Amino acid sequence: MKVAKFGGSSVADANQFRKVKQIIEADPDRQIVVVSAAGKSASERIKVTDLLIEMERAINDGDDFSKLFSKISSRILKIRDDLNLKLDIEADLNEVAKHLNGCSHDYLISRGEYLTGKMMAEFLGYYFVDAKDILIFDGDNLNYELSRQKLLTILQKHQNILVPGFYGSNEDGSIHLMPRGGSDITGAILANLVDAQLYENWTDVSGILMADPRIVDHSKKIDVLTYEELQELSYMGVGVFQEEAVRPVRQKNIPTEILNTNCPSAGGTLVVSKEKHLNNNIVTGIAGKKNYIVITIKKYRLSKHLEVLQKVLAVFQKQHISIDSTPSGNDGFSFLCQRGDVGDKLKLIIQELKSNCGVDAVNVRENIALVAAVSLKLSSRPAIAGRILNYLDESLIKVKFVFQDGSDIKVVFGVNNEDYEKTIEKIYHESINSIAQKISA
Repeated sequence: MKVAKFGGSSVADANQFRKVKQIIEADPDRQIVVVSAAGKSASERIKVTDLLIEMERAINDGDDFSKLFSKISSRILKIRDDLNLKLDIEADLNEVAKHLNGCSHDYLISRGEYLTGKMMAEFLGYYFVDAKDILIFDGDNLNYELSRQKLLTILQKHQNILVPGFYGSNEDGSIHLMPRGGSDITGAILANLVDAQLYENWTDVSGILMADPRIVDHSKKIDVLTYEELQELSYMGVGVFQEEAVRPVRQKNIPTEILNTNCPSAGGTLVVSKEKHLNNNIVTGIAGKKNYIVITIKKYRLSKHLEVLQKVLAVFQKQHISIDSTPSGNDGFSFLCQRGDVGDKLKLIIQELKSNCGVDAVNVRENIALVAAVSLKLSSRPAIAGRILNYLDESLIKVKFVFQDGSDIKVVFGVNNEDYEKTIEKIYHESINSIAQKISA
């Protein structure tokens, strides 16, 4: 049994629906299908989910939201009519309309997946399963055992099912929304629950590329990578696969394939367990993010003053700022946070660090980009990191810092924002052309 998830671009209009049907009918093992809400298309430049968010904002502000609801309804009805479906989707739209005033955020924002799923189930001839009836959450955690029981009970009666992504339900029956991009998570969870032989994630790209194609022309596709590598690349900004969707399939060592709805014959990227890793590249992938602030605290014999670090961490926690951290010498520690998270709080943070934490000094560097080279081989071949550093030095790229985290499969280089693209290009081209030849096993 395979689980196939289709993202918003794959279900954006009737033509995309037809592509999905061709894919499903090509393999009878694709018995569980998951869909996102209708996304952007050539004629529709706004995702249905974004329209729902905009409508919720209008409702909360007391503004007229009728035009937005009409736009959503027209979009859904057009897909239905273009496919010549006999589905009474008007009844579902009327049900949503009745709940607009006073409904929960989670209910409203999940309706894009619900409505798209109803139409796709009808089009495929699959049995529609409302996600709230099988994916039961206790707080933020899925009740796997209860959810598995509910799903298997349905599969005993229906061989092929369609489940809308992005939501489930709380124990009281209310809708529970997952993080944005949650349809990836839904598909991964369902694959876990049925011990699927393969989880297919259909998007608008033919797998994951080694580097951002906006930076590196004709970047090579990654044919095979491990769950660990995918998780690190997702964390560093590769947006093809939701980071939180890795865990459910990784727990069961279920292979995951990232494929292109618009070009199924092109193949994709296969994600496998470490034991089955087949990739011979020295560097698997390169990813990064711009606009970091690096705040370094100095304290003589800092390792003997853990209470200082506790106070520093409390400052960031108080301001609700997510951080990465790394040692920067015996007497220093650096904290990395994104500019957007800090906002206008930087002066306040620095003041609190200097006044209340018992540090000797606070240094700040802004406009820093992080570039990560990810490879399973980094743990056994540390010379790779040094070779990359030499390449960057030869290109006159000023590297502010380098760190390799506890996973041992990712090395991160801190550079100025203006050197971000150049750094990725250099690592990519040298990885392709030189590293395999210059570093001995």
